Amino acid sequence: MYNTTTLSAVKEQLEQVAGRDFYAQKFADAGTDPAAVDSWDDFRSLPFTTAAELENDFEDAPPAGSLYDGAAMVTFSPMGEELRPVFDTADDLEKQAAANADVLERAGIEQGDRVVNTFGYELFGTGYVLHRALEHLGAEVFPLGPGDSDQVAATIETYDVDAIVGNPSFALKIGAEGGSVDTFVGAGEPFTSVPGRREAVKDALDASTAVDYFGTRHIMPVAAETTAENGLRVVDDYAVVEVVDPDTGDVLDDGERGEVVVTHLQKEGIPLVRYRTGDLAELAVEDGSVVLPDGVIGRTDERLKVKGVKVYPESIETVLAGFDGLTGSYRVEVSQPETTDRLVVVCEGEADADELRAALADRLVVTPDAVELVADLDETGIVDNRYE
Repeated sequence: MYNTTTLSAVKEQLEQVAGRDFYAQKFADAGTDPAAVDSWDDFRSLPFTTAAELENDFEDAPPAGSLYDGAAMVTFSPMGEELRPVFDTADDLEKQAAANADVLERAGIEQGDRVVNTFGYELFGTGYVLHRALEHLGAEVFPLGPGDSDQVAATIETYDVDAIVGNPSFALKIGAEGGSVDTFVGAGEPFTSVPGRREAVKDALDASTAVDYFGTRHIMPVAAETTAENGLRVVDDYAVVEVVDPDTGDVLDDGERGEVVVTHLQKEGIPLVRYRTGDLAELAVEDGSVVLPDGVIGRTDERLKVKGVKVYPESIETVLAGFDGLTGSYRVEVSQPETTDRLVVVCEGEADADELRAALADRLVVTPDAVELVADLDETGIVDNRYE
């Protein structure tokens, strides 16, 4: 799936992290030698990194954790109940700018384009990272942030702006205020995994192109679409992506749904090896590219097995968001009246039950036995009555 050039980059990254206390201890505890990694099978023998382990490291070596080794920029990211620091060295910032510039160019933004950046600059720093990328690409950047949609729309009209980068939900508000651009790059929330969301954004902005971008504040970029709008392409000179079974940790075959695991290839500040993101997706190889064909479709935090299939209830949210008459509130009910599991999804609002059932079947990979629609839902979440 990945070539020998990528494996060489992985080996260089492992050499860089092996001396950090956090990873030296992890590798020793797992009985693995990162210096001996000479194949993808060897790589898959390395232990995962989890958010809980990073949280513990921050607690044990406050406030920066043991992975800290100096930084040019310190931003923050939610982790557990706290905001934890993210460190970028000067070299990190340059490499991120170059990688993201390539991504944005493939998304349709060109040198000389005027681009409104509606990501936040303060605290989390996402806007700043993409601002540097746009500058690297040679675009003119309007650092407006996630502020007043009416003001953004007016700026777009006054200065004949070509593109917007930002949250899809904010893009819809900008479009409602009359903002119109050729190109939109969306991130920070479910986008193309929500049925009809891409079309809604394109219609609102009168855009010819609307593409999805996936990254975390720790790893930007991970994957992004091109102007072809046909799935998130892994940025394989910056990150390695695996999809694993959330329960066993086994790497899954192409087309199987599981947890996204990401490894940095070019990172000095908080380098991550086999980091479990908790995001849910499928992996495929298309024309030599590693792709998340349906984007990120939910989280793996809660899951249950129904009729022998792993069901991820949070992925229901992206389906419901595609139906205008639904509020997004739902309850999953699982029972076993005889010997076979019965799955019922109760949703608040109005929709065509057959269409909704078909959409849920496609997303869950198991067809609900029934879909019920109610005006007011008094209880949400998961109700599993099989083992009472």
